[in-house]
Amino acid sequence: MTAHNDDEPTQVRDDEHSGEPPWHHLDCDFVMVDNVQPPQRIEQARARLLMCRLYIGLIRTLNDDYGAVFAHNDSATYRTIGIYVFLRTVMCAPVSANRIAQAVKLPRATVLRRLQDMVKQGYVERVGNAYRVTDKVNIPDLQQRLEQRIAMITETARKLAELRAATDAAAPGAAAPLQPRTP
Repeated sequence: MTAHNDDEPTQVRDDEHSGEPPWHHLDCDFVMVDNVQPPQRIEQARARLLMCRLYIGLIRTLNDDYGAVFAHNDSATYRTIGIYVFLRTVMCAPVSANRIAQAVKLPRATVLRRLQDMVKQGYVERVGNAYRVTDKVNIPDLQQRLEQRIAMITETARKLAELRAATDAAAPGAAAPLQPRTP
């Protein structure tokens, strides 16, 4: 077993993949999970590491796509509102500021300010009392960027499935730790 500091993972690069992995365009923070021994004090650390890597990777690709638009101090809020407006637009259901605030659990005033910023940037337009994204969201190389994100997601799903299988094999009588909860 690899020795490690309980607060920092041990990182070793692995080039076992032929071709470029989905994370090749990001920096060395996106190590292969097989080469990391996470702190034992963190429950479900490997699964959470994979999910964190996916979340951050997806956020970084959005920042790469839209650049300075996400340079706001609260870009996570800006991004969340933008993603929700995009979702509702592709569902052919423009959405009101009140509904956005409820859906993303943010104050209405914050949502309105961010929507106004997005309107000024040209990414969102107001239609009556509702908002929808504009054609400006159609960025160059969209197909390649989507394929890159899909690869990131499928690799993460594959690694989570492998982790689940290894956990199940190690403790056959225990409940699978990654099973979704049923209501």
